[in-house]
Amino acid sequence: MKANHKSHQQPTLVIGGGIGGIKAALDLSEAKKDVLLIDKAPAIGGLLTQLDRTFPTNNCDICTLSPNLSAGARQEHIDLMPLTQVTGVEGEAGNFTVTLTTAPRYIDTEKCTACGLCLDKYPKYISFTPGLDHRAPTCMRYPKAMPHSFSVKMDQCDDIAALEAVCPANAILRQDETRIQKRQVGSIIVAVGADVFSPEILDNYGYGKLPNVVTSLEYERIMSASGPTLGELQRPSDGRQPQKIAWIQCAGSRGQNKGEVSYCSSVCCMFALKEAIVTKERFKDDIETTIFYMDMRTFGKDYEIYAQRAVDDFHVQLKRCRPHSIMSADADDNLKIAFVQDEDSTLIEEVYDMVVLSTGFRPSAETRQLADTLGIELNEHSFARTDNFSPVTSSRPGIYTCGVFESPKDIPETMTQASATACLAGRHYIQPTAADRQELEYPPERDITGEIPRIGIFVCDCGDNIGGIVEVADVVSYCSMLPYVAVAQSAGYGCGRESVENITQTIIDEKLNRVVIGGCSPRTHETQFQDVLRRAGLNKYMLEIANIREQDTWVHSDNFIAATEKAKELIRMAAAGVVESHPLIDNLLELDKSALVLGGGVSGLNAALELADQGHTVYLAEQADQLGGLARQIPRTIDGSDVSVYLSDLIDKVEAHEKIEVITNAVVVDHKGLPGKFKTGFQIAPQMYYRQIEHGVTILATGAAPNRVDDYLLDKHAAVCTQMELGQSIDATPEKMSAWENVVMIQCVGSRIADNPNCSRICCQAAVKNALHLLDTNPDLNIFILYRDMRTYGFLEDYYLEARRRGVIFIQYTVDTPPVVAADGQGVTVTFNEPMLGKKMVVAADCLALSTGFKTDDEATEDLAKIFHLPRTGDGFFLEDHTKLKPVDLTVPGFFVAGCAHAPKNIGESITQAQAAAGRAMTLLAQDTINLGATVARVDKEKCATCLVCVRACPYGVPFINEDRYSEIDPSKCHGCGTCAAECPARAIQVMRYEDSLMMAKLEGLLERVE
Repeated sequence: MKANHKSHQQPTLVIGGGIGGIKAALDLSEAKKDVLLIDKAPAIGGLLTQLDRTFPTNNCDICTLSPNLSAGARQEHIDLMPLTQVTGVEGEAGNFTVTLTTAPRYIDTEKCTACGLCLDKYPKYISFTPGLDHRAPTCMRYPKAMPHSFSVKMDQCDDIAALEAVCPANAILRQDETRIQKRQVGSIIVAVGADVFSPEILDNYGYGKLPNVVTSLEYERIMSASGPTLGELQRPSDGRQPQKIAWIQCAGSRGQNKGEVSYCSSVCCMFALKEAIVTKERFKDDIETTIFYMDMRTFGKDYEIYAQRAVDDFHVQLKRCRPHSIMSADADDNLKIAFVQDEDSTLIEEVYDMVVLSTGFRPSAETRQLADTLGIELNEHSFARTDNFSPVTSSRPGIYTCGVFESPKDIPETMTQASATACLAGRHYIQPTAADRQELEYPPERDITGEIPRIGIFVCDCGDNIGGIVEVADVVSYCSMLPYVAVAQSAGYGCGRESVENITQTIIDEKLNRVVIGGCSPRTHETQFQDVLRRAGLNKYMLEIANIREQDTWVHSDNFIAATEKAKELIRMAAAGVVESHPLIDNLLELDKSALVLGGGVSGLNAALELADQGHTVYLAEQADQLGGLARQIPRTIDGSDVSVYLSDLIDKVEAHEKIEVITNAVVVDHKGLPGKFKTGFQIAPQMYYRQIEHGVTILATGAAPNRVDDYLLDKHAAVCTQMELGQSIDATPEKMSAWENVVMIQCVGSRIADNPNCSRICCQAAVKNALHLLDTNPDLNIFILYRDMRTYGFLEDYYLEARRRGVIFIQYTVDTPPVVAADGQGVTVTFNEPMLGKKMVVAADCLALSTGFKTDDEATEDLAKIFHLPRTGDGFFLEDHTKLKPVDLTVPGFFVAGCAHAPKNIGESITQAQAAAGRAMTLLAQDTINLGATVARVDKEKCATCLVCVRACPYGVPFINEDRYSEIDPSKCHGCGTCAAECPARAIQVMRYEDSLMMAKLEGLLERVE
C-alpha cells in the first residue's frame, strides 16, 4: 500500500503498527512528512484491537481505533508495509539504509474484497483470540483490519487448489514469495510493543490445566462482540454464564519466583477494574466480582475516581492479598482460592466460577533480536534503554522509542510518547520542495443545483456496540420508506475500509446527492465521512450524522425496543434535515507559523526548544521572574541524575536561541482569534505595560503547585516537612541527617480525599527516592513509610524493592485509621496501626516527611480557562480532547497541554509530553492556510435593521456596521457560536449548517408522528 504522492524526502521508518506506531505515523503525515510504516503482522492495529473497552470511559475499542486505522491507510504521506520486518540497518541519523524483508501474504490485497467466502471453506476461523481458538489457514486479525484483506498460512493449507477455486476475485497468490529491499530513511521510530505474559509457567495458578482460569486478555476477548463467543460471557469449560468471578493481580509481575519479573506492568489494576465494571454494567447483581490485589495502582488522570466508582457504584469487591494458588473445587470445574487478608489472619476459602489472571507485559525474543539489529541498548528487563532527560531517545542517535517497547504503560502514555517521537524524528527532515508539497487531489465537485434530493442512508452496526442493542435490519427497512431516500443500507463497521469504499461507490452509482450516516458521534467521525463524500464528488456538507451510539445505544442498553425506535427517530430527523442542506465553501486564512508557550518550567522550556530547533518562532511567557519552575526545587531524580545541571543547560539553550523570545513576569489578560491566527495580550511587570502577541498555536505548560496542607503539624513544627523540602535538605545539608535515628513518611497527605480525590502520581516514587538517598547518607537510619497503596509503577518498582532490601519498613494504613502525629520536643511521635500485628505502634521521629503531591493553582488555571474558553477537570487540571487518543490536544483547536498543567507527573514524563505538544503543534504549523470550515454567520442585508443587537451580543466582537449601513460579519473572525443569530430580532442572521430552515426541518422530521 503506497503513499498517495511522490516525494524526494527521506521518510521516517516506523516499526510497529500498534496504536503507538499508528499515532507516530499520523502525526508525521499531518506535518507533511513522509512515513514508512511496517509491521510483522498481516494488519496494523496491535494489541488494542483485541480489547473490548478502554478505561476510564469504557468506550468500544474498535470504534475508538477505527478512524486511526482508516486514516493510516488513506494518508497520502504514509507507505504501509504489513508482514515486513527490519533485517539490517546501516548509516547514521539523517541517512540510514534499512533492509526490509516482507513475508508472502499469498493474497493480492488489491484484488481481495474480504468477501469472506474463504471463511466458508474454513469455518473454524473465528477471530484471533489467543488461547481460546485456533487459526484456520485464512486469517484476518479483527473486523475492519487494515489492510482489509485476508492472509493465508500456506503451511497449514492441505488443498491449495480448492482454496484458489473458492475465491471469486482470483486473489490467491500461490507463488507469492519473500521480498527483500533496501530503503533510505532519515530516522527510525521503534513502536513494536511487547508480548502479554502467558502464565503456563506459574504452576500454582493452574493456567492451561484448569479450564476456567483465563488471562485478562482472554477474558477481554470473551466479552468482545468480535470474540469467539460474540460477546456472550461463557465459561470455557461448559459455556455456562459464571456467577462469581475473581481477578488476581500481578500474575507473573512484582515477584521473585520462577517465571516472574520484578517490575510492574502499570496497566493491570485499571484493566481488572474496567473488566469488573463492564461485567457489572452488563449483568448487574447477577454476577459477583472480586479483585485480589497487593497495591491498587490507579495513578493516572482521574483513575482514582474510576476505582472509587467501581466500589461505590458497581460494588466490585477489593481484597488486599495475593493468593498463592488456585485449586479445583469440584467436578464442575469450579475454582477454590484460599487467602488471608492483612486485617484478619484467618484463612478464608472461597469458590469461584472463573478466575482471571491479570498478566502484564514481557519483551519477546524477536524484540531483543530487533534491538540487536538496530544497534540499540536494552535495560536489565530487555526494554529499550532511555534516561530521565531523554525519555524517548534510544542509545543510537536518530532512533527513537515509544510505547510498551520503552516501558510498560497505558494508552495515553503510549500516544504521548508516539507524538514525542514524531516530533524528534522531524529533526532529521530537510525542508520540503515544491514537489513534496503536492496534495491529494479529489474529483471535481458535482453540481447538484436543481436536482431532486436523492438521499443515501447508511446505518452502522459496529458489532455489539450498536447492532447488539438496535435491530439494524428493522431500522434500515424503515429508512427505505422515508421521503427522498434512494438507498438505505446496513454499513456494518461503517468507518472500516470496505464499508467506506462501498459507501463511496454507492454514492457514485446511485447518483446520490445527500448522505445520512447512522452511527457514532460526528465529533469523532464527521471528518472521515466528509472525506467519503469528497471522494465521491459531492460537497462534504451534504452530510448528516445521526448519532445512534452515544445518544441512543449507550444510554438505552437496557431497552432494545425503545433503542430501536429512537434510532429510527434520530435518522428520520437527520434525513429531514439533510434535504435542506446545500453546498458550502470552507473559509481559508493564511496561517501564522509562530507559537506561544505559556510556562517556563521543564515542560515549557522543552516545548519551546523543540519548536525553535525546527524553524518556528517561539514566544515563551513565564509568570515568575525567572525560568525553571518547580524543577528548581528538585535536586535529583530517583536514579540520581542531577536536575540542576540539566535545568541550567536547558535554560541556557533557550535563552541563547535566536528563534525564542523569553518574556518573564508576564500575565495573560486577554485572548482572541482562531487556530493559526491567535492574538494573546499580556500585562508585563514591573512596568505593567500591555503587549499583544500574534501566534498560530498555544502550548499550556503552566505546571501545578505543591500541595500545602494544614495537617500533621506541617508549618507548625520544625521536624515536619514535605518530600520536596526533604529532598532539598538531603542535597544541601547531608550532615544533618547523619544524627537522625528515625524518619517517618506519610503518603497520600492531601490526596485521594474528598476535596482532592485523585492520586498525585509522584508521591510514592518521591518517598522511595528520598528514603534511598537518606540511607546513602546514613545507612543506620530507621525509615518507616506509611502508605495506602505503593504506586511505584513500571521500573520504579525496582527502587521500591531496593528500599525494602535496604531495610525501609513499609506499613499500610487505611483512610479510616490515619496516623496520629504529636509534637515531642525537637521531634514528633507518630502513632499508627500495624495491620500484620494488629497493634498500635509509636515511633519517635527526628523527621516527619509528608507526601503532599501537587494540586492546581486554582486561581491561575481558572483565569486561563476563562480567557481561553478551556474546560477543566473537577480538580482543576486542563481537560484534554480525548483521554486516550488525544492526551496532548485540548478541546479548543490550536491549544495543546504539557506537564503538570495536564496532571501530576515526574520530570521524564513532563519532558515527553512537552515534546509531544511541540509535535502536535507542528502538525498545525505545517499547513500554509487555516481551514475555518463553513460554520459561520451570514447577514441578509435586506433584512438588517442596523439595530446593533448583534454588535452588542457577540462575545468575540466580530459584527460591525459597514459603510452601507448593515451589519457585516468577517468569516475569518466568526466562531460560529450562533449568539448573534439567536439575538437578531429581524432574523437577518443565519449560521451556516444551522439555518432556521434546516433546524425546523429536523424538528418537523422528529415530531411528524407525534399527535
